[in-house]
Amino acid sequence: MKRCFLITLLLLLFCSLCASEFEKLKALDEQGLQNPDLYYNLGVTYWQTGQSGMASLYFLKALHLDSAHKAARENLNYSIRLSKDRDLYPQRLFLVRVFLEVYDFMNMNRMAVLNLGLLILSSLSLLWYINYDPAKERGLPGLVLGTMLCLLLISVSVSAFKAYRIKGNRQAVLLEESAELRENPEDSAKRVATIHEGVILDIRKTAGDWLFVNLPNGDGGWINGELVGRVRQ
Repeated sequence: MKRCFLITLLLLLFCSLCASEFEKLKALDEQGLQNPDLYYNLGVTYWQTGQSGMASLYFLKALHLDSAHKAARENLNYSIRLSKDRDLYPQRLFLVRVFLEVYDFMNMNRMAVLNLGLLILSSLSLLWYINYDPAKERGLPGLVLGTMLCLLLISVSVSAFKAYRIKGNRQAVLLEESAELRENPEDSAKRVATIHEGVILDIRKTAGDWLFVNLPNGDGGWINGELVGRVRQ
């Protein structure tokens, strides 16, 4: 009897500690702190409390700030595999998956370092080309310079594209247990599909409180905006 009482007391203490820690994390979020680890920890806590929609939303928030956040990516993929709407997510080819993994791994900080490195190498290549012995063929230094400039251009273009995607992030997550997509922005419109908590949506346009969203498989429909949480407000 005493053992059961002690176990119960320890569980209550543990739950109270977890609850207080969760409140601290939510307070930091409400204060406007943007940190991928904060969002990840909130996502894990929401998942542990059975709120898969909020969990997926905060995993996406973490990846929005740091696309290379491995734990957030793994947990998001895990929640997708357990989702009722997992069949909506397309199965990509192997090479496409490899490309996307490399693209995500190169977050904005790593892209900045890469851009700086390529800029330095391009400058050194230019100096080599300018100071190369004029009596000799300049094919090799010209080739090196051209290669460095091409790589720098590609790297800067990818960085600009990633920055554009981050700034214009239109992802959202369904927070309700289930919802209906409609043909038009009204409750009486014909139902297009039924979706479930945690499904990732792409907002295309708005009409009042309604959002026109695309599902992971490309299908679209209207949904009440109060039912979803946006990754980027």
